Amino acid sequence: MVVAASASASSVPSPRPPAKHDPGIEPPVGHLQGGDTIATAVVIELPYYTTGTTAGFNNDYDEACPYTGSTSPDVVYMWIADFSGPVDIVLCESSYDTKVYVYENVYTPGFPHACNDDNGDCPGPAFRSWIRYMEVTEGLPYFIVVDGYGGDFGDYLFSMYETPFALPCDVTCPPGAYDENEPDCYDGYVDETNSGCGGFPPVWQHTGLNTYICGASGNYDDNTYRDMDWYEFTLDEPKTVDITLCADFPVRFWIFDGSEGCADPPFVMSDAIVLNYLLLSWVDLGPGTWWFIVSVDGWLDVPCGSRYVASLFEYGYTPVEESSWGTIKAMYR
Repeated sequence: MVVAASASASSVPSPRPPAKHDPGIEPPVGHLQGGDTIATAVVIELPYYTTGTTAGFNNDYDEACPYTGSTSPDVVYMWIADFSGPVDIVLCESSYDTKVYVYENVYTPGFPHACNDDNGDCPGPAFRSWIRYMEVTEGLPYFIVVDGYGGDFGDYLFSMYETPFALPCDVTCPPGAYDENEPDCYDGYVDETNSGCGGFPPVWQHTGLNTYICGASGNYDDNTYRDMDWYEFTLDEPKTVDITLCADFPVRFWIFDGSEGCADPPFVMSDAIVLNYLLLSWVDLGPGTWWFIVSVDGWLDVPCGSRYVASLFEYGYTPVEESSWGTIKAMYR
């Protein structure tokens, strides 16, 4: 089975961090599920699913992901990994503007193992948290802190489980792939290769289906910007398009309908994955112009020149290579 991504945002992705919005949700009264501190963390086993509240608890921790300065109360869970691989941590159905971060083995303030404030793939309300594909090591303890943005707090719905369908991958550019051939970004960089709607003027690279794309991304200007690569392709009839993506950094893709230009392009889908795991998605597209965008998943201090390999294949098309991601996808379709 291949996992289809969910569509939950409509604005064109920005190379800069978005402005934060206060949703103004009144915190309901609830009850405690997590412990007040790491020392009193509630021990869990996977898969785990619970409801709880941060109301009435202390503000013990904070991390920048990418926003800091939180005064929200927080609670803590602990899980000792009984396998090595990726896990998901989900707060998508919580009642307030959440934030979640994880410490591996010991408390390392300023250096969490994973962190998320807003994940646009969450269904339902905006400004909810979801850590996807977090890599864990068997035998190590993980401390999960359920927090909030600013001073927000309230009822949360917390789940943690082994990530389904996650496959390791190697960022190797296949022979004959389309090469982005863009200079590596740097402080003060201006993208004149494939800036898309983020450029002045906009520039796209034109590619077709049934091809691999090799490129690079990264953060620059003190992580204020990220290199976003915009690729354009056209369809003359409806098609199901299979998408794969592998990178040596946390990577995200978006698809927008480019038929009406940059003014307000309709959003189609987006998905992300951690470094060195293969993302597998598909989408049904009609005739027209489509934009496929690849970039760092956020503002994470990823070095410029970090590599990725993506592919866009028409469903049913068999790649020439005997051993390819197309072969891997076929096992999950």
